[in-house]
Amino acid sequence: MPTAAPADKHGVRTLDGTPAAIHIQTMSSHIAIAESLRLASAASESVVLATVVRVVGSSYGGVGTRMVIRIDGSTVGLVSGGCLESDLCAHALEVHATGIARMVTYDTRADDDAIWGLGLGCNGLIDVLLQPLTPDRATASADMLGAALCAEARTVIATVVRSSEEAGAPEVGAQALFVGAEEMTVGGWGDGTALSASAARIDDTLAAGRRGLFHEVRDTQIALEVIIPAIRLVICGSGPDAVPLARIAREQGWDVSVVDHRPTNESHAARFSGARAIECGEAISLGGAVALSSRTAAVVMSHHFARDIDYVKALLDAGVAYVGVLGPRARSERMLAELAARGDAVADTATLYGPVGLDLGGEGPEAIALAVVAEISAVMNNRAPRHLRDRQAPMRDDASRDSPPTRADSLGRRSST
Repeated sequence: MPTAAPADKHGVRTLDGTPAAIHIQTMSSHIAIAESLRLASAASESVVLATVVRVVGSSYGGVGTRMVIRIDGSTVGLVSGGCLESDLCAHALEVHATGIARMVTYDTRADDDAIWGLGLGCNGLIDVLLQPLTPDRATASADMLGAALCAEARTVIATVVRSSEEAGAPEVGAQALFVGAEEMTVGGWGDGTALSASAARIDDTLAAGRRGLFHEVRDTQIALEVIIPAIRLVICGSGPDAVPLARIAREQGWDVSVVDHRPTNESHAARFSGARAIECGEAISLGGAVALSSRTAAVVMSHHFARDIDYVKALLDAGVAYVGVLGPRARSERMLAELAARGDAVADTATLYGPVGLDLGGEGPEAIALAVVAEISAVMNNRAPRHLRDRQAPMRDDASRDSPPTRADSLGRRSST
């Protein structure tokens, strides 16, 4: 092992011995991680991927939280609130140098975590796997995450975190994505025994939800995590008030499409960074212009009443999970009345939210966008919005354990919109 280089004040060193300036990009979604891995691969850059593989007790991030650590010490993503990142970067330096994966454990359950010098106070145990990724391996990992995020339902990723010395044992860092009955693997799984055993635990892992599972096969330890597909948001309208909505949604790691009845051009890319601009001349034909599914949420905000009616009709007919309509309650009610009058009445309006957004207060487009994103997140995660201080169950319990959001008189709820 090479001699350790002097550390900077954060404990992070570059391979040439110079202090590294830590820059943490806080958009820590799986989409951001996948994008970072692809960029590193394109630049022929090796990186270290830090993944939370087990949590006992409390922690900032749950199982599956990831961070990409570059060779200069800069990072993308967070695995804690900033408490562990510097220490992990120091460990990542050695993983970079040796090319050997390493598990780092932080146990703060004994109140006094002075031995770490971190003062976390989280009262939990966190296992973090540090994997060295070559450019090719980074691409493979990004593809696996991308496939999980594009799935129509929750999937499971199994990661080998410790391996025995027995013949046929898999390599540390080997991964498998289980999408229904299909498998996608990265790295060596040996004789396949551990892979088969992991596949047999899919249902148990899905039932465990975001807490994931940790199991052993012949002294090989495997972490299983649940990946929830990215929320797909379709914004029908490209006015100024759509800009903060698209931005905040992208910051959540959502897949955002902005639909305009006019031809799209460079200005769309400039205004809606990271979003997909889609031209749809006829609102009623929205389903032919953009993919709509049960993982889709949509907000209708073109500010053109007739066009918005057609958007609402197309979205409700497609069975999307959430249809938010900007404007007062009377406007939404009038839309439904107009559809009924022309013989296009929709059978089910349970997914229609108008006025759109939670009652958070605030004024202006940014406040409205925040209220809308908060409501979409609650609906798509099957959560009833409330103060976390009033929640009795652990925050990371599987969403299905909560009561579904109530929708009594959804058109009559107060809203900041």
